[in-house]
Amino acid sequence: MLAPATRNALTPPAAPPADKHPSERGDSARSARAESNATDRPAPAERDATDRTVPAERDVSDRTVHAEQDATDPTAHAERSVADRPACAESAAGEIAGGDNTAVTPRARPYVVLSCAMSLDGYLDDATDERLVLSNNEDLDRVDAMRAGCDAILVGANTIRRDNPRLLVRAQARREQRAENGLSPQPAKVAIFGHGDVDPESRFFTDGDTDKIVYCATKTAGRNRTRLGDRAEVVDGGEPVDLELALEDLAARGVGRLLVEGGSTVHTMFLTAGLVDELHLVVAPFFVGDGRAPRFVGDGQFPWHRGNRATMVDVRRMDDVVLLRYALSDRFEA
Repeated sequence: MLAPATRNALTPPAAPPADKHPSERGDSARSARAESNATDRPAPAERDATDRTVPAERDVSDRTVHAEQDATDPTAHAERSVADRPACAESAAGEIAGGDNTAVTPRARPYVVLSCAMSLDGYLDDATDERLVLSNNEDLDRVDAMRAGCDAILVGANTIRRDNPRLLVRAQARREQRAENGLSPQPAKVAIFGHGDVDPESRFFTDGDTDKIVYCATKTAGRNRTRLGDRAEVVDGGEPVDLELALEDLAARGVGRLLVEGGSTVHTMFLTAGLVDELHLVVAPFFVGDGRAPRFVGDGQFPWHRGNRATMVDVRRMDDVVLLRYALSDRFEA
């Protein structure tokens, strides 16, 4: 289990030294594709990408990237065994955008892996109500291993609303290995909420004997504490939610490795802020070709562009899909 929280509202850290710079469907009908409040801004609905099985199977516990359009303004801010995973995050300080092809690590935070699957033309889903299968069994097993090797899994609020994900490690052997290593059999679950409500009976909250932590906007903190009760710890994450402070809080709780599973807005938030150390993109062998569908990321200013290319470290074929693995920070772990 994670270390108990010492506060229920995030507090900005002291200013760094002068020579340093401070630098995130399921069995029920899908919810509305967009909401009109400040953070749940209108956008095409999106679903999971990496961890999908077959259209007839609606168990979203197998999904990897649960896309969402909630959270905060995205511009405001390897799979390894459990045994050889670092116990805690390293600490560093610097600018978000480095001078080479990496992002410099901002202060202390977990090692962040962002994982998703997309079509050849960069879509996480299509614009229909049917599930779009992007992955295969080999990739599903890879993702399960990634979950087993992390301390926490993070998604956004709309992912919980539409996908009703469980976010659990499926393989018993992997759960047992975690227990042998002194860890909870299941990683902690983390969510980023904006101003919308989430059903407290969602499987994110009810399934799995593990910590559930919700970082929400200040204006909704009290309401979410009342709605969720003891199902999750609700932390006031600022207005809007400050991803860097949320990550520092997770590090203080003992989260050394964080798996981000979507969706598009969350991808955009983490990537534009330079808060991802490693990116896993699984590419399915077909096109979606519908501009109404959600893409891998939205618009934003990313540290990686034509003048500052990301570093590709691995390409792996898995039957009819391919995994592209990129190093995005100076903390990349080979």
